[in-house]
Amino acid sequence: MSVPNDLLFIAGLSLLLGYFVGKGTFTLRITSIVGYIFTGILLGPVLHILKVPQAGADLVVNVTLSLIGFVIGGTFTLDYLRGAGKQIWVIILGESMGAFLLVLVGVYLLTRDLPLSLILAALAPASAPAGTLAAIRDSRASGPLTKATIAVVGLDDATSIILFVVSIAVVKVLLGGEMSVHELVLVPLKEILGSAVAGGAIGWGLSLAVKRTSERGNILVLTLASLLLAGGLARVFHFSLILTSMFVGATLVNLAPAESKISFQEIEGILPPVYVAFFILAGSELRPELLLSMGLVGVVYIVARSIGLISGASIGAWISRAPEVIVKYLGFAILSQAGVAVGLSLLVASELSAFGPQGIQYGTIAVTIISATTVFFEIVGPIGVRFAVTRAGEFGRG
Repeated sequence: MSVPNDLLFIAGLSLLLGYFVGKGTFTLRITSIVGYIFTGILLGPVLHILKVPQAGADLVVNVTLSLIGFVIGGTFTLDYLRGAGKQIWVIILGESMGAFLLVLVGVYLLTRDLPLSLILAALAPASAPAGTLAAIRDSRASGPLTKATIAVVGLDDATSIILFVVSIAVVKVLLGGEMSVHELVLVPLKEILGSAVAGGAIGWGLSLAVKRTSERGNILVLTLASLLLAGGLARVFHFSLILTSMFVGATLVNLAPAESKISFQEIEGILPPVYVAFFILAGSELRPELLLSMGLVGVVYIVARSIGLISGASIGAWISRAPEVIVKYLGFAILSQAGVAVGLSLLVASELSAFGPQGIQYGTIAVTIISATTVFFEIVGPIGVRFAVTRAGEFGRG
């Protein structure tokens, strides 16, 4: 039986199938994200039903990352950042750099390919707060390790995104030909500062606008328009799209703490179907034949990322004089990886496509490896949380 070649029909079929497969994996105590990715693999490389044009894929990726960045930024209130304390920031620095450096070294030793090593290293620190928090709730855990885990996964996406921006800027310089120290320093600096200025300015404007209306529909329109504008400016001036959106959210929540609640509620309300489409797209971009040839790279990524997170978190906790249970077990509780990493891999594919066949190849490898390893980490991550809180004596205390 042939499937009607109609865009609306295929979009509806994809969302519906993704929903049910996601529900199925969720009942197996595996996150719905894994189900969405499997749906994309089924409809894309297996059945060849879902064929998304590059322009359409870029639109889905850019809109989704704008929304994700905005929601992440909305958690960074000044009170929350102050309350995290120096200890948590030292731990975050330790686990982020641990994952980054071990993946960088491991992949480079295997492939001798510096751009590929930098790309995968840049994706390694990103975590999955939703999956980690769900596992903590299931374990009914409470205690110092649980508290530290929640703080770390809530904040480390910021450092992950900054590491990503710097690394991909360096990759672009490497792919562009001749490399100078001037470019290696200024290109990442321009992306970060430009994102901060653009996102801060648009967030400030949005804060003024939401203070002048209480109608939820109007606030949703203003918020979406601001995020699309921020994303467009980021693309035009070659800033980081997700970092720009993060600054929009962080600026808004601090300048209009009460009024901004509706903005974040409305955006979070439209995220579920966007997420389903986003992860189905990621699955459809996976290339099984490439996974077979690059399988060893994926194994190195999994091993190096896991060891880097566990050892890096332990070193950071030890340096900051954290309690012994945090030093020993925190790394096992932060292994989950999903939305941000998958999104950043799709962003790599979009941004590097301008660098010809080599850039396209790197993007395809990144999406394939991250989509595949996400399935592994979304299964192992909750197991790691349960192991950590049990060994720390915090299981069932919540």
